[in-house]
Amino acid sequence: MLDFPKNGVPQMQNGTHTVRFGAFEADLHSGEVRKSGIRIKLQEQPFKVLQVLLERPGDLVTREELQSRIWPEENFGDFDHAVNVAIGKLRTALGDSADNPRFVETVPRRGYRFVAPLESSSILEALPSTAPTTVKVTGEAKVNPKWILRGISGIVVAGILLALGIFLGRRMVRPHAPEFQRLTVQHGTVFSARFAPDGQNVIYSASWDGAPVEIFATDVNFSGTRSLGLQNTALLAVSSSGEMAVEESPGPRFMLTLRGTLGQVPFTGGSPRQIAENVDYADWAPDGKSLAIVRELAGKQRLEFPVGHVLYETTGWVSHPRVSPKGNEVAFLDHPISKDDRGVVAVVDLAGNKRVLSTGWESEEGLAWSPGGKEVWFSAAEAGLQRRIYAVDLEGNSRLAFRAPGGVTLQDIAPDGRLLLTRDEQRAGIMSLAPGATNERDLSWLDWSLPTDLSPDGTRVLFDEQGEQVGPSYTVAMRDLRGSPPVPLGEGMAGGFSPDGKWAVATVDYSQLVLLPTGTGTSKRIERGNIQQYGHPVRWLSDGKRIIFAGNLPGRPAQCFIQNIDGGQPRPVTPEGVSSCHISPDGKLIASTAFATKEGLLYSVDGGPPQPIPGLLPGETFTWTDDPKFMYVNRWKQVPVRIYRLNIVTGQRQLFKELNPTDTTGLCDLSNIMLSKDGRAYVYGYTRLLSDLYLVKGLQ
Repeated sequence: MLDFPKNGVPQMQNGTHTVRFGAFEADLHSGEVRKSGIRIKLQEQPFKVLQVLLERPGDLVTREELQSRIWPEENFGDFDHAVNVAIGKLRTALGDSADNPRFVETVPRRGYRFVAPLESSSILEALPSTAPTTVKVTGEAKVNPKWILRGISGIVVAGILLALGIFLGRRMVRPHAPEFQRLTVQHGTVFSARFAPDGQNVIYSASWDGAPVEIFATDVNFSGTRSLGLQNTALLAVSSSGEMAVEESPGPRFMLTLRGTLGQVPFTGGSPRQIAENVDYADWAPDGKSLAIVRELAGKQRLEFPVGHVLYETTGWVSHPRVSPKGNEVAFLDHPISKDDRGVVAVVDLAGNKRVLSTGWESEEGLAWSPGGKEVWFSAAEAGLQRRIYAVDLEGNSRLAFRAPGGVTLQDIAPDGRLLLTRDEQRAGIMSLAPGATNERDLSWLDWSLPTDLSPDGTRVLFDEQGEQVGPSYTVAMRDLRGSPPVPLGEGMAGGFSPDGKWAVATVDYSQLVLLPTGTGTSKRIERGNIQQYGHPVRWLSDGKRIIFAGNLPGRPAQCFIQNIDGGQPRPVTPEGVSSCHISPDGKLIASTAFATKEGLLYSVDGGPPQPIPGLLPGETFTWTDDPKFMYVNRWKQVPVRIYRLNIVTGQRQLFKELNPTDTTGLCDLSNIMLSKDGRAYVYGYTRLLSDLYLVKGLQ
């Protein structure tokens, strides 16, 4: 750490360089920023912007200088977007504002200026120097001036020749632009796509115009698409011999992830032969004889290759496994948090030795091996959902392979290097009906708003915004159902309102629980204890003094815990693997779902064996009413959504309300349905994913 004494000379501590401003410390070597000693998240490009600004505090740094220093290869449109996003993330991390800047000031149409005072004017001594090294000549040695002139002349000539060579080289070897061929024109969602063994046919599964997912095929040399007659079935993989691995009766899990029964069926047609249940992903080995699969057992996700042989398991989740061309490794996307696609790119060998190739991705979907097996290609985003395609070699060296306006998802790579990708339009939002209103209103804030709680009187919704503009830690906000602007409460993922409405509980980076005031006041941290990772969301008990949440101890599956907000250790109240923590209004029962049987169960907070929920049907979701004898239940992603009031003592039910979205195209999820005490006001969340499939030639 660098101290700046009164004489302005920085002193080294612990071998690092730190610059202080306000409550913040920026470690210019490690790329870390801390606030009052606590590390805050700041991604690489926003930190580089901060470093450039700190080099010249108080001076104007032009946008052109930022481009030359940080984004030299970007065209204007990409750079303009990149710098705006980076400045926005930097301000979010520092709690700064463009309208009333304390740290970063915008100079309209010119650039930016760092306006906060630093603890030293000798900031350049803490920054990595880019100036040429000065060599001091000591002793009696003498230098011939002619030699100096000759040396300088030689350097100048060499520099000119080098610059000319670079210029001509760039002009002469400019790569050809990739070629794009659109393969789908319908309106809906493409879930997966693969090349057939002949390389001319493309097989894909999609849901068009709100219909169930189905498998289609198209010849890239001819227009038109044909159905393979496999309705309510999703494609997982295609073998070298033309066998398809498919998913029957798939149900939505998260984003593009489905779960169903794994089957095998020839590309030429027939009925699938069932192999395994509760499978999320699968891929064929190069010889087409064995499968790598991802499925969940006993509260953990398992990557198996071949089926039954576990290579890797996690309390998070695994997606997009692809067997290497040599068959000796499996590459996959490893997500530490359930229902969150942030994570890392990893490979595991047949002995179960896993290594991470690339980290720091807020969203990652789609993966494939390069034809020679030297690189793993994947689509990911550092923030938001506008994914780009990257390539990483087995030593962990990564490069940007392709970018485009909006997000793209890599689907497959052919042996000749052609790609299949989807161009995606993704949005999560909030629909509501305010007290006394007759028409629904969209209360979404940015592009990824997720509702988590509704105030008892039905006037305010608590939600978290996970869009690109709010940064990687997300933002907790609340909003009046009658349409007033949203009120940001702090960073994190929203949980629930306290019974008196004065607090909102939230999780920050899945590692810390905080209480955020909904009015005046300051936030409070809740003692973590030995919880390794928190789930989402978090709920209050009716006494307003305790909260219930899902979490896991180090190396253990998730379970439900109750904790006093004023102190004390978290207390487990369900067995491991039971992490759906719906607490009853009287705080006595926890409603959850058994993984193996999908049966709804009631767990007593005081312990004892679970009891089934009378009258609950398979596949139904549930939430408590304000009466502990009743639940609201509905079937997930069934439109129209019929909400029943279920008596959990007698098992009897009555139709209570029906929700009927007018546009179901691309609707991948309709969930988090919450009603006011009188049932007249409500909110629910929706996720809409629209995509088009493209064949791409010429990417390297």
